[in-house]
Amino acid sequence: MADDGFAALRLHSDAEFQSWLARDVEARDELYELIGHELGIGPASLDELEAFLLNRYPGPDDALRLDQRPVTDAAARHTGLVLVLGINGATWDIDLTDTDDAYYRLPVVRLPDGSAECPLSLVTAALDRRTGDYLSGVTGYLIEQHDTAD
Repeated sequence: MADDGFAALRLHSDAEFQSWLARDVEARDELYELIGHELGIGPASLDELEAFLLNRYPGPDDALRLDQRPVTDAAARHTGLVLVLGINGATWDIDLTDTDDAYYRLPVVRLPDGSAECPLSLVTAALDRRTGDYLSGVTGYLIEQHDTAD
């Protein structure tokens, strides 16, 4: 597996994934404290998150530095939350078996059609593209393409 910068963020077992899930609120609260307030739960909140990230990091490599991984992880968690709450049947998942999977050992949001979106990959792509609305654009599109939660 090529080094994509995500190696240190990959989880190694279902137990580790369950621990990661259990720490979700705490991790996001730490991010909201850095931002100065809690973010909303809709796609529009992702523009504010993206502005914060673009201000903080010149590029994805800076966000993946060891000392910044908690912030990047929390940003991915918030992005995933928007997807999970916006799409009926979307759930957090992880692939611990298929070493050829691009998201092997990374938390993903499993969509109702079986496809997966990796919020960490979305966050780093937003830092690479630097548009300011990448996260909301992608998640908004995904929500439109699936049955939405009301």
